[in-house]
Amino acid sequence: MPGLDIGVIGPTGFGGSYLTVELLNRGHRVRGISRHPEKLGHHEAYTSHPIDLEKAPIEDISKAFSGLDVLVNEYGPHTAGEEALQYQPFLELTRKIILAAKDSKVGYFIMVGGCGSLNLPGTHFHTCSESRDWWLAYRRAIAKSHAHVAYMEERLGSMGTALREYRDAWAAVRQGTDTGATRRSIDEYEQKVLNNDKAKTFVTACRTSFMFFDGNTSFRWTYISPSALYRPGKRTGTYKTIFDEIPLKPVPAGADPKSLEDRLHGITAADLAIAITDEAEKQGRIGRHWSAYADLSDDTPTPSYVTLS
Repeated sequence: MPGLDIGVIGPTGFGGSYLTVELLNRGHRVRGISRHPEKLGHHEAYTSHPIDLEKAPIEDISKAFSGLDVLVNEYGPHTAGEEALQYQPFLELTRKIILAAKDSKVGYFIMVGGCGSLNLPGTHFHTCSESRDWWLAYRRAIAKSHAHVAYMEERLGSMGTALREYRDAWAAVRQGTDTGATRRSIDEYEQKVLNNDKAKTFVTACRTSFMFFDGNTSFRWTYISPSALYRPGKRTGTYKTIFDEIPLKPVPAGADPKSLEDRLHGITAADLAIAITDEAEKQGRIGRHWSAYADLSDDTPTPSYVTLS
């Protein structure tokens, strides 16, 4: 197919950088839209449009989106640490972006949300972000992954360091070398996870952002939520999809069927970039909320960001 003009909001970030490289490798023309999109590097089919979306008026944002066949929103303030995880600013910026995309008549809007908007299996009103079991299963799962912990350390500083300590404590439990202090450190960490209002506030904002889209027929959109264990890693080239629900592995033999422990799927940024690029080209999930997941058996740490040069 002939190359498309595709805008990527956040082209130098985690998911955005992998996506931009994938799009360019597929022969598309990419417009990077952020404060410093030039930091990604140079490519003949890549153009930078510097703009501070948080401060710019909607009219200027609309001009930034002008002439695009597809716009992918990879905006994520979480790279700036916990202080940036705020409910109202995220939703206000999402609103501005949508209004500007509609005003500039973007052909297809792809929103990359969070897995907190995905429903638990068999439910219509209960998302995984409301589940105490999900929060614990998520933290325990990422702690088991060396690649994920390394990524969190690089990306979030002290939050990543705390996750490394939590990982080491659980390793001691599995090896039978834990002590009372080890168990206490695990309990303290998990209580902090359950009581972390800042993280939950942002996840809730991501979930609420879906309401801008659900049932909205005034523009062409799709909303993809990465599966829970979303991290850097190997590009396998294959993935599976599911609508509306968080993807889960089968219940292990003898386990509680209601438990989420060891059942969370994930996907690397490289494989999610394939899924998003496929959707940009085929546009087969218009007006749908979906997730993608893939093989995460390779646990080798890889860069959190990629560049063009």
